Amino acid sequence: MKLISKAAMIAVVAGSSMIAGAAQAQEPAMYSSKNLRAVAQSVPEYPRTAQMSGIEGYTVVEFTVMPDGTVAEPAVRDSSYRGFTRATMAAIENWKFEPVIADAGEAVPVRSVMRFSFVGQ
Repeated sequence: MKLISKAAMIAVVAGSSMIAGAAQAQEPAMYSSKNLRAVAQSVPEYPRTAQMSGIEGYTVVEFTVMPDGTVAEPAVRDSSYRGFTRATMAAIENWKFEPVIADAGEAVPVRSVMRFSFVGQ
């Protein structure tokens, strides 16, 4: 079985809608990854060791989208293989999203969770 060199990505709904007004929040509100729009993204590389061994799996990452759209504080929630964790973290740190605008009309930081699946072909 030949594995693809890039990971397949699957977003997971991470939480509820934003709170109204960033001033009310001490921590960024949770926001569904389905509602985030990535403007720059790189796909995690399938680790060579996993590819040669036929290993498939996933990594779940929680992160903050800052008011300027950059990703901050990425943290792994769960992963089936350490190599997938490294590949996912290297990719997500370079992502950029459209800023999330609160009801008050200004960009606010939000937390989200995304699942990256590594599947062979």
